Amino acid sequence: MPRKFKVTVNNVDYDVDVLEIGAGSPQAMPSYTPIAAQIAPISSVPAAAMVAAAPSAKTGPAGAGDQCAQMGGVVVNIPVKQGHSVNEGDVVVELEAMKMKVPVIADRSGQVARILVAVGDGVENGQALLTIA
Repeated sequence: MPRKFKVTVNNVDYDVDVLEIGAGSPQAMPSYTPIAAQIAPISSVPAAAMVAAAPSAKTGPAGAGDQCAQMGGVVVNIPVKQGHSVNEGDVVVELEAMKMKVPVIADRSGQVARILVAVGDGVENGQALLTIA
């Protein structure tokens, strides 16, 4: 026997009849196909399709002094300015991804020649963030 309910969606009222199904009923669990059966094996995907699906970096390839993002995320802090001297191991940029803050560490000592991003910018894995000369 259906039960009657009144439902409001976006300030519009609807009268709804709901049929209660017991645990032993054949309708209690809908039929489904396991997700593993729906996914094609990687070997059946043409190589050209895999190349086309690969994300491309927003900038060109990294140069000799470029400090790159080791993951995609959002720039939340740039503690250095253009012209500042940095030592190997200093934090030069801070990224945030999935509520985690990840420091980008200088891999060389030198002077910050260019800053290629700003706070709030979204970056991709491998994207150059700044250059140390």
